[in-house]
Amino acid sequence: MTITVPTGAHASACPPASQEGLGALLEFLPRRVKPGIRGLLSGLNPLQPSWGHVFLREEWLTALAKEWGIEPGLIRPGEQVPIRIAIKHDAKLGSRLVISICDNPTPAQASADADLRRRLEEEGLWRPARAPEKLRQLYALTPKAGTGHWASLAPRLRELDENRIVFLSERPVDFSDVADVLLALQDAKEFVHWTGADAVLVATGDRGVGSRIFNDPDVVEAACCLGATLLTLAGPVPTLIDDLAWRSVSLPAEMQGTIEAILRGELDRADRSRLDRIEKVLSDRPDNESNGFTDVPF
Repeated sequence: MTITVPTGAHASACPPASQEGLGALLEFLPRRVKPGIRGLLSGLNPLQPSWGHVFLREEWLTALAKEWGIEPGLIRPGEQVPIRIAIKHDAKLGSRLVISICDNPTPAQASADADLRRRLEEEGLWRPARAPEKLRQLYALTPKAGTGHWASLAPRLRELDENRIVFLSERPVDFSDVADVLLALQDAKEFVHWTGADAVLVATGDRGVGSRIFNDPDVVEAACCLGATLLTLAGPVPTLIDDLAWRSVSLPAEMQGTIEAILRGELDRADRSRLDRIEKVLSDRPDNESNGFTDVPF
């Protein structure tokens, strides 16, 4: 959503446009008697005072939510929406105040993510991802609401489970709660240890907009220690968990293709001629017919 403020300034007289913009939080407050919606604008640092209040017409907010891909009904009082504010300059239109949904990390956050990855690599925890040779058991960390990217992928995985091709274990998680995510990763690690599961799938793209939960140091370190191939169904902005994964895709159809490629690889590596001979011998012989041998074959 762009708000244009004509100034008549020439392009040469304008300062350079900001590449990063200013990160902010827009919190919608309870309704008042006067029409429209009241919001509280503040910085990303909760210890700093707020910047002030803004009053929005409801039709403008509806258009803004549509632009950001947010259902207007999902914007509840007290909920904070991360936004980015920037000034862009145009020779004809003048200066423009640009407000956009903010899911990209700020420069400070990106630097912290790089430092965390570097530390984990130095400690030997961040290891090169490996491709699974088979996919008999899959442990999936899914959003508790069951919506988003996961809702599109789940039917196909459940079909594989019903046909006894891939045993699917779903672990609903509150992706807004670090403690719940850490507990789910611990459960995944134990599941891999006791069952030998081939992969762990995390629907990172179903986190809240602007959420940093999959860049949290404890969460990333826990994901490094799963002991199985990591797959992620990512959002438009990747997280450290997505970087750690063997395969990270943003579309459910792409993840379905990735899983089917693993299964095709398992099929291609199978000794089909031997399996065909076993099937022929067993199908040609009546159930009560013995092979005539009395000693063990080894």
